Amino acid sequence: MEASEKKISLLNEEEQRINVFHLEEAEQYFVNDMEMPSGRVFQGKNWKRAKAGLEYIEAECNCSWYEMIRRRWEGYEDQEAIFYRGNVITAGTMFEKAEELTRALLKIGVEKGDEIACCVSNVPELVYILLGCNRIGVKPNFFAAHYDPVFIRQILKDCSHKLLITTDNEYEKIQDLVEEAPYSYKVLISLADSLPENPEECPEYEPELDAYYHYENLAERFVKEHDDLKTFSQFLELGRDYDGEIVDDNNLDTDFIVTYTSGSTKIGFPKRMIHRNRGAITIGVFHDPKFCGNPAVRGLRGLSTIHSDSNTNIFTSISDSLFQNWSIAMEPEYNPELFLDCLFINKPNFAVATTNFLLETARQYLIEQRYHDEKGRGRKLDFLLVIMAVGEACSPGEEYFINTFLKKSKAGSGVHFFGFLHFPYVTVGQGGGDTEHGGIYYTLWRALRQKQYGRRLHGDQYGMKPVPYAQVTCLRKTSDGSYVECGYNEYGIIVANCASVMAGYRHFEKVRSKIITDSRGIDWVSCDVFGYIDSLGCVHVKDRSDSAVVLEDGTRVLPFRIVDEIQKDPKNIMTSVVTTCETGGKTKFVINVEFSPLKEHSELQIIQEMDARLKRAFPEIANRLLYRKFDHDHPFPITGSGKRSVVGVQNLGSDYAYRFRSGKMFPASI
Repeated sequence: MEASEKKISLLNEEEQRINVFHLEEAEQYFVNDMEMPSGRVFQGKNWKRAKAGLEYIEAECNCSWYEMIRRRWEGYEDQEAIFYRGNVITAGTMFEKAEELTRALLKIGVEKGDEIACCVSNVPELVYILLGCNRIGVKPNFFAAHYDPVFIRQILKDCSHKLLITTDNEYEKIQDLVEEAPYSYKVLISLADSLPENPEECPEYEPELDAYYHYENLAERFVKEHDDLKTFSQFLELGRDYDGEIVDDNNLDTDFIVTYTSGSTKIGFPKRMIHRNRGAITIGVFHDPKFCGNPAVRGLRGLSTIHSDSNTNIFTSISDSLFQNWSIAMEPEYNPELFLDCLFINKPNFAVATTNFLLETARQYLIEQRYHDEKGRGRKLDFLLVIMAVGEACSPGEEYFINTFLKKSKAGSGVHFFGFLHFPYVTVGQGGGDTEHGGIYYTLWRALRQKQYGRRLHGDQYGMKPVPYAQVTCLRKTSDGSYVECGYNEYGIIVANCASVMAGYRHFEKVRSKIITDSRGIDWVSCDVFGYIDSLGCVHVKDRSDSAVVLEDGTRVLPFRIVDEIQKDPKNIMTSVVTTCETGGKTKFVINVEFSPLKEHSELQIIQEMDARLKRAFPEIANRLLYRKFDHDHPFPITGSGKRSVVGVQNLGSDYAYRFRSGKMFPASI
């Protein structure tokens, strides 16, 4: 097979696979060209460490993800592996439940390669599904109930019709779709299945949040009403008398899971991605201190609350926690209004949430003063060592607001390492990267890293530091159509190569456009975003790669540059999104702005100063500016994953937008 054919294989009409990273060709990705930013980032010790880790994975980890997790927990079977609303589940119990599920799967005829439909909230049984399925090479397809019904029907059609698993809260939303699907077994997990009978006996029970510890067992009611449904415990019983052999013959390139993008491009129809064992294992192994440089700490607790259809949740919150011998707090409530409560219920040392969730949490704590006593003293989040914003970048105003909350709540102050090391408070980190590449930007010890690099940043944002095994760079297109590597702080298309890149898409025809070959013949997978890399090797994502606006006279305007100018006032402006609309035959720019609850000036004064800055910086659009205000009562539209929906904002057009003239605001239609 030619090299170009090896990079992309078309398996059939509906499934396309990407396989860009190859260890035997790793030198081309981890280049050592001193003239290039990537060469400076990956030369010397960093490259040797990354290469050693990749070689270790090939030699010692060519197995199932299940087997790797099993190895990590040998000798720690009595340690907490899952935490669920005060209920502690040990590693031993976790593996016992996973084996029970494996036996039940084999009993009903599920085979290696089958794809199982799962619409499951974050409950302990989700972990059992991951382990039990992966052991025999079965691939769970985790979709969400908030998808468009047309899309859910397609997912149910594509999966194996042997089994469907859902939690009772999600089943309520898709009941009609499930009833019409021709599945042999339909299994319901209740949110109450893993709750203790008396939560007050739990050592971390929170009396003021008692309502969160009780769920009605809807699964039992649904099963009584429908003969074709089984509870999870009834399904496990099927495997009690299975006496066949459990064969684990999986390797790094065995399919692991199907997850989904956030769906912000086409609401209700996110892209489906197939991930292999290689991605989850690579990310997990590189938490080892000898490969990543971070301290090794066992016994922490991570929070799993992002929808299970996101590989951010599966890979980072669940898989990474298990790889580090951390427990996972499984949190089924996915609602920004409840996230502050969930932090105090679960007391995680590590939490991942969208920026929108963190902003609402900070607002409740700082403005509403929730969890404050009569003297105005706030309860501490001293357990919260690492918190990361994912899904979208934090603006300077958002970072300022969230970090004010973290400082006031003394985040991280109660966690000590080695008897003395601790952080007075934790700063919010920016994690993730595109889901096609997996978690290539999760720098878990960001508070420590930021202090290390602080003097060199000179007040700039920290950006996202790629993990050691990922090669990330920035390419710009030249006049002859070729791509060359950008210099530091030079804008271009962010591209990457790493062993955690997805295996491919399902039902998505644009896979070939993801590959960019640079002038040196090196293949990259495009992240489809515009940004730059600073001198520390940190990546700054600015906007989607196709975001440029071309005016009637041919002038090309980049909305993110307008946003950068707006956000030079972080104490008054929380965040902004620039969209366009057509009025009077001309393209107008709508400045969708959210003011900070901690603002020091009036809204009119803030807009007046912002309007003056924009007209000085962009005279070519001075007569094209409209403004629209968002606040807590009129928030930005969000996607099902909790991200700001730029598409939703764009669809508002000029509605509720205003012109600013002579110090006054007028409706845009006037």
